[in-house]
Amino acid sequence: MKNFLRRYLSLIIALIIVSSVCCLFAGRKEGLFIDEAYTYGLSNSYYAPYVYDIKDKDMIDKVISHEELLDYMTVGEDDAFAFCSVYYNQSMDVHPPLYYWLFNFASSLHRGVMDFKAGLILNYVIYILTLVFLYKLAFILFNSRDIAVSAVVLYGLSVIGLSTMLMIRMYVLLTLETVLLAYFIALNMRERKTRYCIAAGITVFAGLMTQYYFVFYAFFVCLSYLIFALAKKDIRGTLVFSVSALLGVIALVVAFPPFIKQLTADALVSGGSAVENAKNTAMYMTRLSGFRADCTHRMKAIIFTALAFLALCIVFCKKIAVSAREGKLSFTSLIVIIPAFVTFAVVSIVSPVNELRYVYNIIPLFALAVCFLMYLADVSAGEFRKSRFIKKGVLLLVTALALWEARCLPPDYLYDEYSDYDALLKPHTGSPCVYFDNNYNSPLTYDMMQIMLFDEIFVTNDTASSAMLDYIGDADEMVTFIDISKDWASGYDSKEILDGLMQNTDFTTATQLYSNGFSDVYLLEK
Repeated sequence: MKNFLRRYLSLIIALIIVSSVCCLFAGRKEGLFIDEAYTYGLSNSYYAPYVYDIKDKDMIDKVISHEELLDYMTVGEDDAFAFCSVYYNQSMDVHPPLYYWLFNFASSLHRGVMDFKAGLILNYVIYILTLVFLYKLAFILFNSRDIAVSAVVLYGLSVIGLSTMLMIRMYVLLTLETVLLAYFIALNMRERKTRYCIAAGITVFAGLMTQYYFVFYAFFVCLSYLIFALAKKDIRGTLVFSVSALLGVIALVVAFPPFIKQLTADALVSGGSAVENAKNTAMYMTRLSGFRADCTHRMKAIIFTALAFLALCIVFCKKIAVSAREGKLSFTSLIVIIPAFVTFAVVSIVSPVNELRYVYNIIPLFALAVCFLMYLADVSAGEFRKSRFIKKGVLLLVTALALWEARCLPPDYLYDEYSDYDALLKPHTGSPCVYFDNNYNSPLTYDMMQIMLFDEIFVTNDTASSAMLDYIGDADEMVTFIDISKDWASGYDSKEILDGLMQNTDFTTATQLYSNGFSDVYLLEK
């Protein structure tokens, strides 16, 4: 036990710190990003991928009850662990099903309740596993527990890392699989064994069954390793690894044939959009610069630590050169690190929208790149009086810097404003609620947490709808959501809708409660 604590005490403390920060921010999460709401619906609705499937793909002039929305977003007593339903729903979507299976499993243990617990607990478990394997990966590459713990705190407390944990979406699982693939390749570089090749192939399959963008890092890191193996004249190892990785890809074809349709569709988030972005060479630098700026803003501790140790490496450059000539330095870590930077550039160019979530999975490798600089400085400095205490002091400084970043810049996907939305709507949830939408899923999915405050909502695309007028009856007030998204949905003009309502009803005043980019929300009164 004493030996265990001596070895892993720093890691345990780091995981406790990260866990505390995760719990702090998890408690502050007030709402769902549209893709997170899709996670709930696609995972938990029974053979009904989208909101309009509740009404046989036609919501117009129909009432949707709270119970129907709750059934869409949660697992009920009769459809728990419905993995075949998840498979079907994902075949209708644009993503493979692995994370959705896990989410359905977690939701099946928490049935009939619409909250964030199932998703956040699932993500937290995956996140901690990611940090553990990142530690193991860094220790294999650099043979230093202090450097390995530095990787854990730099990534674990980064804004991007915490955002990955808080976003109830497949990216947290994708990040674990990316670290696992690098880990098995590192193991195979250290001692060539068939089981590590097989594990890498299984990871390739799991990654592709989670999110197709896994293919970029997997391709570049596998290519990097194969070049390394061929340079070592390890023909057998090259063949075994190649076959294992290829079988991982073939397994996707067998397990989830709909991926072909999804990757060749013309939809915005499909493979078709990636091809179009790749052809648009004029936008390469703009997209790269945008991704780089957003990424730098959200990983300050990683950047500052990298700059500090880069400066130290410049000071020690002669010693580093001597250590390299004497064979004291290993550069094999670059085999898993450099592909992350190549992946960042490629994904920045081809991603369907300019959102950092498409590169979330490679951020741990950026923390590993900082650890490489720490390793160069550590080996070149050698052992000296009180070096052990100085290294612990450096680890404390890195941890303090990472905590400072977590304190100064909260992660994404908290949606503090959603509590304000709820407060504005709750006094009126007993009144009729009309949602103006032309049978698009995205606005209602985005507003899901707010429309679920009502006992029922009425969806229409016509301000003169007789069914809507019957639904409103002689109510003194009503709440109306107007779909204003031109890119993702109907793109109505709120003024036109309100003018039409005033003409066809007895309401005389309209007060805007809020606007969230997808919809304008008004209170109409007589």
